[in-house]
Amino acid sequence: MTIQPFSPDQWCAINQLGHRVDDDLRQMEVGLTMGGEPTYIAAQDQDSWQWRYAALGEDKRRIAGKLLQSLQQRIARSGSFCHYGLGKLYPGELSPRWALGCFWRLDGEPLWRHPKLLANDSTTDHKTWQDAKTFMVELLACLALPSDAIITAYDLEATLPTGFVLPFLTVQYENQLTWQSCRWTGMLDRLTLLPGEESIGMRLPWSDLPTPEQLIAEAQPTFDVAPIRPTTSVPLAPDNSIRPALTIQVCQGIVHIFMPPIRSARSYADVLTAIEATAEFLDCPVVIEGYAPPSNQGIQGFQITPDPGVLEVNIHPAATWPDLVQLHQTLDEAAIACGLTCQKHALDGRPMGTGGGAHITIGGATPQASPLFRRPDLLRSFITYWQHHPSLSYAFAGQYIGPTSQAPRVDEGHHDSLYELELAFLTLARCESVEPAVIDHLLTPLMQDVTGNTHRTALCIDKLFPRNNPRLQLGLLEFRGFEMPPETGLRLLQMLLIRACVAWFWYQPFTKPLKRWDAELRDRWLLPHYLIQDFAIVLADLRRAGYAFEAEWFTPFWEHRFPRYGQLSLDNPSRILEVHAALEPWPVLGEVTSGGTARPVNNSLERIQITLSGAIGDSPELETLSGRYTVLCNGQRLPMRSTGITGKYVGGVRFRARSVLTTDDVTPPHAPLHFHVIDTWQQKFVGGATYHVQSPTGKDYEHLPISVEEGQARLAERFVSIRRGTVPAELPPLILHPEAPMTLDLRLVL
Repeated sequence: MTIQPFSPDQWCAINQLGHRVDDDLRQMEVGLTMGGEPTYIAAQDQDSWQWRYAALGEDKRRIAGKLLQSLQQRIARSGSFCHYGLGKLYPGELSPRWALGCFWRLDGEPLWRHPKLLANDSTTDHKTWQDAKTFMVELLACLALPSDAIITAYDLEATLPTGFVLPFLTVQYENQLTWQSCRWTGMLDRLTLLPGEESIGMRLPWSDLPTPEQLIAEAQPTFDVAPIRPTTSVPLAPDNSIRPALTIQVCQGIVHIFMPPIRSARSYADVLTAIEATAEFLDCPVVIEGYAPPSNQGIQGFQITPDPGVLEVNIHPAATWPDLVQLHQTLDEAAIACGLTCQKHALDGRPMGTGGGAHITIGGATPQASPLFRRPDLLRSFITYWQHHPSLSYAFAGQYIGPTSQAPRVDEGHHDSLYELELAFLTLARCESVEPAVIDHLLTPLMQDVTGNTHRTALCIDKLFPRNNPRLQLGLLEFRGFEMPPETGLRLLQMLLIRACVAWFWYQPFTKPLKRWDAELRDRWLLPHYLIQDFAIVLADLRRAGYAFEAEWFTPFWEHRFPRYGQLSLDNPSRILEVHAALEPWPVLGEVTSGGTARPVNNSLERIQITLSGAIGDSPELETLSGRYTVLCNGQRLPMRSTGITGKYVGGVRFRARSVLTTDDVTPPHAPLHFHVIDTWQQKFVGGATYHVQSPTGKDYEHLPISVEEGQARLAERFVSIRRGTVPAELPPLILHPEAPMTLDLRLVL
């Protein structure tokens, strides 16, 4: 894995453009911030289950802890603290995944003053449950809460305590902010935890608590008020009227403190101060786990979370191009030092992304300052422009694209979505000032996948202003159609592309009518030639807007996304046949989808692009290669179409690469593919090749390539030139489906 794929001159030009975009954003007072979610895999042992399919794994957790400590030293502000908390809970999983985080205050004040009082993965200690109780007693004194607020928790049939529970909230009491607790009753003679291996904060028997007449409301102080430092004890609230609870237990000799969900960053910070004061008094390092601090309230940070096959870093946002460059270069340097990489190869040798995303978010310093709220037309511009240009949806994405993928386009799946979206745009245009709730009401039903999932969409607004989820009202737009590139510079170039679009749309909104691509999304826009051609139009638009992106900067993306499987010279050295990877959507296997964390897909189909150059003898204006040269695949004629360049034609082949069933498929695999090029004027075979999906020996590769060189070797051996061939007495007719006129689908051949 390398940090910089560009030459010094190229990077100098990219960097200058980044500063140019920054100058325009600053002059227009856009207030843009950008965040991201880079994903990494292990540089070694990529064949193991945890680095291919599973979300969790011992090595993954160990490396995540190492990366957390490294990033805290490299990018966190002074006074930060590490948090070993809760990640997402996915359907089919019994408990939430872990999430390792590091957080700090934006005003420069420390969240945690003494790093030695924070335990980490390498800390050893020999504390017992008595130490946990002592810690809780001292913490209550620091919070000015009565000692009888402590609830002792036991595992089923245990005689010794497992830990201790403190229900508490920030409240307004006698004109001052303070903490208040209550007793929990109705649990027979003691609090018995639910079974499990998780923290006791996740195993509290909520259903055993009687419902009180009224729950105590949580006060929500901000950082512009004085810290909460009560001097007098506050009486207990009515029984069972407070539900959030801090818990303390000892795990492997270390005191663990579980933080409940606290809505106010001010309250969270003040509780941490009380915990640190207690830890200092007792000289007792602790682990802080549970819920992370609320975001966008003056506390910032990053989190490292596990996803299937990868580690994901939810990195904090940056406001300027230099900050963005520094942050992501430092992040990748730390990842490399911890044994991680962004480079991976498929079994057949193709270069791949990590398998995880590299989603990009845009917003503002605070939700209220988000450019998307101040200028709602910015959101319309992005939706419309991305819909106009399929290359922005497909060229940077991962292998899994299409209506059921993690990032479907707005026009994939719902046939009436464009009509309804145009109506929503009309409604927004009539409003001089648009409330965020109105934007959510109008667009959320349209910005979702075919199952109604608002997160799985190319342009995701589920963190913009979801009316029913205040914690996610962050003013963010998430671009999910980006897979993790193999180098830092490429990721930064993607971010610069979006930054330039923000500046362009801020000055000149993009309000053209939506396009009806219909079946072209399943044909033309899956072939690399047309996607690269479409992206050239994007770059031309940006150049007209004053942002001079160079086409050659993006060449590494095309080489990675559409690797060349092989090429050969035909009867003339200038006459060349090339085979490139093309795109193929993977449909979900609904009959075996169980609603769990994984959605099985049918990846048995593949698509490739055939390019014939130097085919002199035909006129460039001809749409199909119906004159001198004909390309056959497994005896069938390809629909080769002129590129507009003299003698250059492209066509696609869709075929079944492998069986998807344990028994014989209705359509057996078509591989290997045999290509013959025929000179119809001379009735002559001029060259050909065989493309093997796997090893030409017929045996599957046993492990993933361990190096770039091994991957390239596998690509090379799967493409074998043919020097002799026969000419059919009569050329076969074109067998095409009207919805895919640019692609030969071998399944149509009976």
